Amino acid sequence: MTFREILTTLVDRTPGALSAAVMAADGVAIDEYARDGADVDLGAIAVEFGRIFGQSQKVAAALYGARDGELDELLLVLGAHQILFRRLDEDSFLILALDHTGLVGKARWLARNLLQEIREAL
Repeated sequence: MTFREILTTLVDRTPGALSAAVMAADGVAIDEYARDGADVDLGAIAVEFGRIFGQSQKVAAALYGARDGELDELLLVLGAHQILFRRLDEDSFLILALDHTGLVGKARWLARNLLQEIREAL
């Protein structure tokens, strides 16, 4: 599967999902997909909140060690959106934006199930 097919599957199968992207660590989109009418700027979110994700990874490693402190996911719950970050490797991450009623559990489950396909596409 291509990145676009994987991201489309993730967004279209998750109730409340608005958009998803595979991002490089510097916040540059490798590929992204958004539902029609989705008003979410994943590029801006990835650049700004991606720093928080990166810092959270450093804190987790410092507290728990390199092996046990590897941060896999981070969920930010905001007034209008929920933003899920999923680490893919050292240089990239998945970001998924959901509306405030979106099913985060379903998004996490699908992301884990599609993780290997995403990593193979990298």
